[in-house]
Amino acid sequence: MAGTRRRPKRGEGAARATSAARAAWAGELRALWTVPVWGATAAVVAVALALVGRLWMAGASYGVLDPSVSALASLPSALRAAAWQFATLLGLVLTGVAVASGLGQTLEGGTWSALRLFENRVGVLWARKVGALLALSLAGQIVTGLLLWLTVSAFARLWPVRPRAVPPGFSGGGAVHTPPPLPVETATWDQAAGAIAGALLVQFVFISLAGVAAALLRSVIGTLALGIGPLLVTAPLVMLPAAPFLPHRWIADLLNLPSEAQYQLYFWNQAPPDPSPLTGGLGLAGLAASAAVAAWAGLRSERALRPVD
Repeated sequence: MAGTRRRPKRGEGAARATSAARAAWAGELRALWTVPVWGATAAVVAVALALVGRLWMAGASYGVLDPSVSALASLPSALRAAAWQFATLLGLVLTGVAVASGLGQTLEGGTWSALRLFENRVGVLWARKVGALLALSLAGQIVTGLLLWLTVSAFARLWPVRPRAVPPGFSGGGAVHTPPPLPVETATWDQAAGAIAGALLVQFVFISLAGVAAALLRSVIGTLALGIGPLLVTAPLVMLPAAPFLPHRWIADLLNLPSEAQYQLYFWNQAPPDPSPLTGGLGLAGLAASAAVAAWAGLRSERALRPVD
């Protein structure tokens, strides 16, 4: 009969909802396809590769290679090193740029209110943005780890490090003495997976703190400054007795950042002689949860719906 409405088939509504959710997630991932985000990601990868290349060339000229660099010929070690980079200073800067150019720009331009018209559940919108940023971090870690592994493997073939022979007068004997290479400690797959998981938790902390900055300031520059600045300014406090209560120490504890790789495979404070990964993980999880809730509360406020004058 004309004018009758077709009843949806069983399961058709759920299928539509699933399709809409997939489209929303795909939209969040496409929103990261911007010049600032991909420029910052490329810069992180380039810095990581440049550090390794410089250390390899320096070691090749002297005939002695740092074990933390030569270990990158193993894929698990390269993935672990990539996780260290994304969980420390370079990852902090990348997260600040991504959140500022995404959520910060959305709030500053006033398009957040338009998003709320299509999806009024702020928790869902916030979760999508966090999930997209964590997916970017995971992809960046894997790509960086693969490039580190390929780069070091190529260096090992093209510019092998051969220990220089010590003249007899310096070796204490009549024969030419060749010192043995430095021992190399490679990572296992379990260690690489643990480092990547820890880096994702640290990234969640960075994202949540930058989300709080975006919700409070509704500004791209303000989000970038407040999302990165506090952790940089408070970094010298790790030298004080209050270090065990700082997120800087928790990150070093969780990832067990070795002293010999500092400023080579990561830019951060090194782990103490007796690191406590469990304490660091619990501290970071609590900080991430608190900051994520604070960002959600700020984003659902009426103030977030008004663009910056």
